[in-house]
Amino acid sequence: MRVLIVSDTYGNMHGGVPEETRHLLNGLASRGHEVALCSDAPLARAHSVAHYPMTLPTNAAIGQEVGRALAAHRPDVVHVMAMSSRGLTQLRGQLKSRPWLMTCHSLPPQERKLPLLHDSEMLHYAARWVRFLPHALAWRAIFLGGFVPRVVVHSPRMARLVARYGQRATSIDTILLGVDEGPGEPTTLDDPSPMAPRVTTIGGIAHTKGYHDALHAIGILRTRFPRLSYQIIGEIRDVTYMAFLRRVIERRQLSDVVLVTPNLSETEKEEALARSHLYLQPSHEEGFCLAYVEASRRVRRLVGTDTGAIALVSEDDPGARVARVRHPAGLAAAMAELLDSAPPSDLMQKRAERLRARLGWDRYLDAHESLYDRVQRD
Repeated sequence: MRVLIVSDTYGNMHGGVPEETRHLLNGLASRGHEVALCSDAPLARAHSVAHYPMTLPTNAAIGQEVGRALAAHRPDVVHVMAMSSRGLTQLRGQLKSRPWLMTCHSLPPQERKLPLLHDSEMLHYAARWVRFLPHALAWRAIFLGGFVPRVVVHSPRMARLVARYGQRATSIDTILLGVDEGPGEPTTLDDPSPMAPRVTTIGGIAHTKGYHDALHAIGILRTRFPRLSYQIIGEIRDVTYMAFLRRVIERRQLSDVVLVTPNLSETEKEEALARSHLYLQPSHEEGFCLAYVEASRRVRRLVGTDTGAIALVSEDDPGARVARVRHPAGLAAAMAELLDSAPPSDLMQKRAERLRARLGWDRYLDAHESLYDRVQRD
């Protein structure tokens, strides 16, 4: 099968959409499919993949650029991995007569950046709702109009949101992201009650990732574990939010506790996870949260918020706890509970078995191949 993947996400962005796209491209290529990517730049570590350039941010040339990719690659299926409502509308002519589908990772205003009002949760999200209302209405018109034949999402929560925006439930497919095979390999010497626990979070530094809640929770936890440390790893996606976090760190007197390390290499991230006693994901909004799943292979103790697929990943796991979104005290309580107890000796083996059954990349690829076949027949 010949598959063209189209994405308006910058290829140099860490994690998220580029990481999923890389897995899909490499997985399909390894199964003998002819795959190509139309995006701003080739993806690193995407093997045997033809690339067709797209200008970002997208403009009126997108139709011609994607048209050239379609003419050169002659795909059986076009998979729009990420695209703005405006870009998707501009591609209507190119996609109309072809088998195609779209992955929806989030919908406005969710996971959109607003570079102001970080001190007030209520005002920040109210202003964001107003700012992105036209975009939300545009997506509602797209879905209600039946323009997108099939939509892929990565969590039941996202499926419900897409349906609320107007897409027919029968044309929404929930395909969970994958986790690498094999048991995790935590290397931290595990003390049942470490007085100096190392806590780590990986994610883009933006308001919706909830780092300010994490800092509040770390401040609470410090009374119980006075020598704890907290490392934030992720690219800075909003400089105003980073400045806000610096002020919070100063105000809460956490300068000697918190280490912010943007843009680490994959090797450095792995080393940080290997040193961690606990992994924390304080996000307000997630479409899935691949970072949480990847951390689960290296870190025994996991605490996340009830968004994306975090609760699904944590289910039946004695080393994981899920707290309410935007509830720092709940995060602190969950972390204290896990740090005060010794995890079962077979925790990582059992976790790997559960995740393999639910979230194997092979299952992810199988689901996409089956969906591509259905899209061609429809």
